[in-house]
Amino acid sequence: MQCGRPLRQHREPSFPCWPLLGVSPRVEIVRLTSQRSGNAPSYPSPLESQTPASASAQRTKRSLADASKLWPAGVITISLDLRDQKSTALVLDALREWAHNTPALQFRVVRGRKGDIRISDDAGLKGNWSMLGTDAKKVALNKPTMHLDRNDDSKTFRAVVLHELGHALGLLHEHQNPEHDINWNKEAVYKAYTGGDISKELVYSQILELPVGEELLVTSYDRESVMHYEVSDDLTDDARGVEANNWLSDGDKAIARKLYSLTR
Repeated sequence: MQCGRPLRQHREPSFPCWPLLGVSPRVEIVRLTSQRSGNAPSYPSPLESQTPASASAQRTKRSLADASKLWPAGVITISLDLRDQKSTALVLDALREWAHNTPALQFRVVRGRKGDIRISDDAGLKGNWSMLGTDAKKVALNKPTMHLDRNDDSKTFRAVVLHELGHALGLLHEHQNPEHDINWNKEAVYKAYTGGDISKELVYSQILELPVGEELLVTSYDRESVMHYEVSDDLTDDARGVEANNWLSDGDKAIARKLYSLTR
């Protein structure tokens, strides 16, 4: 199952220092000195509602987390196949934010295309998306399990990485939490997102659909979750949207610690 993140754009932030090493003992940086050849072109800001055509066929109903997709305690190798040092630095920074809250996991980060979670910004692929948790094991070893659209807006890019890493750890969309209090204007939602490669069915599955299933872990609704889409006022009947969330909320941290506790 793949999850994507259709968001409207964030504001430009300051860029974190590189490299940020030693922030967490659970992140091991390996062979990040090798560089890919070639100069990467410039790319516009991503339309994050884009996902591969195969995504809709793999979707299942969702909530905050799917307990059946959690990684076992231990080391997860994460490979980075990214265009430049800046993108790599932002991914590492986002990864450390999650690492502080997943005590049962250790992230071993390598450059290249061999890992349990394989992150790519290949310009030949579309959209920001990730396989859900251990569904990454179902992907051919020569294919990425997560894709990030290239983006020179550091704050937007880092927020997207946080969101997609959440999916890679088994977390699902918070705006689809059955306890949400969003008064969706469904007609406006479909009008805003449907078009091109984005079908009405995909919009429904990513935004409006509510979860069912025995393996779903549902917690109290968290409007500040990084797993929540930004919702503009015009997409609701009461003009009460949800601002973009660029950092892990207290709720995100709490659920990550619960899912990946040392005692689970």
